[in-house]
This record gives sequence, structure tokens and C-alpha cells, in this order.
Amino acid sequence: MHELGLGSAVYLIYLLLLIPFAAIRSARILNAPPPADGSAPARRIPTRMQMFNNTSLILSVLFALAWFTARSFGYKIFALPALGAREVAAGVVAQALAFALIYVGRVIRTAEEIRNLPVNKMMPQNPRETAAYSLMAVIAGISEEAAYRGVLLQILWYWLGNPWIAFTIAAAAFAAAHVIQGWKSVLMIFFIACVMHALVWFTGTLVIAMVVHAIYDLAVPTLRRRISRGLPIDPERSAG
Repeated sequence: MHELGLGSAVYLIYLLLLIPFAAIRSARILNAPPPADGSAPARRIPTRMQMFNNTSLILSVLFALAWFTARSFGYKIFALPALGAREVAAGVVAQALAFALIYVGRVIRTAEEIRNLPVNKMMPQNPRETAAYSLMAVIAGISEEAAYRGVLLQILWYWLGNPWIAFTIAAAAFAAAHVIQGWKSVLMIFFIACVMHALVWFTGTLVIAMVVHAIYDLAVPTLRRRISRGLPIDPERSAG
């Protein structure tokens, strides 16, 4: 690996400080209760289409930053060694664990918590929204694995000299970036991040993790509808 320079330091600041700060700010806006006097909220909550499009843009910028930072020290994001049955099996196991966590979330939450989950506001409701959401899911699978499981981990490992500390910080940063989903979701996302880090280590490539991540995000709307069947969830009560 080449010597890491200023670009890597900027990358750390962006992923470890700026993204969590922006996520916390967005969570406050999205979860703010309506004014008691019935007046319009101080900040207008964006529509789902705006959320999908804005998130896709942000994720694309994140991937570009990861790509150029990786090039600066010779890290290849799409490196793909020879894969065999054990690597494919590892991807299947990781996929199953990720899906299982959705059902775990159903068990550990009350009906009221499930009804008020912020992520319900991000579930597509028509073909146009589904297309925008699907594009966002694919971009997320590629960019977030490249950014967190790839470049961030490499930089932290190089500077800290300890892979386990680097692993933990990268997983925590990824979870913090999803704070908008609530603290229980953050804990589960931290676990998913650990699974994905293990998958990358075991397979020697980010590509399988990108596929697993994208499939998970694409399947979330369908799975959430199934596990929430019978619960009074109305996504139109929030972002329309």
C-alpha cells in the first residue's frame, strides 16, 4: 500500500464526522413532531421521490470520493480473485443473516414502534417510486461497501495498526450513518456491518458484499410488508 496522505485524512473526517452529523440532523427533521398549534412545520419533510433521488446523489458522491481516495494509495475496489463454492456459500450465509435481522426487528419492537418506524416513510408506494428506490438500493450496495468495508477500513487499519479496532470503528461509523432509523435499528445495522466485514475478509473481495447488500436493500420493502401484515402502518401519514 502506498503512503496515505491528506486525501485519506479528509476521507476520515467526511465518513467519521460529517456523515454522522448530517444523519443526526436529518433524523431530527424527519422525526420532529408536528407543531402543537397545527401550523406548518418549520422545515418541510421531503417526499419519498425526493428522498430517493437525493440519497442516490449523495451515495454517488460517496462512491466517487471512495474511488479517488482508493486510487491515491493503490487500493482496488473491484478486485475479484478466483471464487469458489466456499465464497458463494459465505455470501448466501451473510444474505440469510441480513434477512433474519428484519424478523428480529419485528420481535424486539412493539406494534407502536413498528408503526412509527422512520424507515416506513422510505418504502415505495407506486411503480415510479419503486424504480427510484431500486436505483438507490443498487447504488447503496456498491457505494457503501466500497466506502466503509473497503476504503475506510484500509485507512483505519493503516493508521491505527490494529485490524480489530479499525473493524469496530468502520462498523460503528456505518451504523451511525443510519441513525435516522432509530437506535434499535442502529444496533442491528452495526451487526450487519460486522457480518459484511467478515464476508469481505473471508472472500477477499468487496464484490460479493456489494451484491449481498444490494439484494438486501431491494428486498426490504417486500419483506417489511410481510412481517408488518396485520399492523396499522400507514406510510402516507408521513412522507408522501
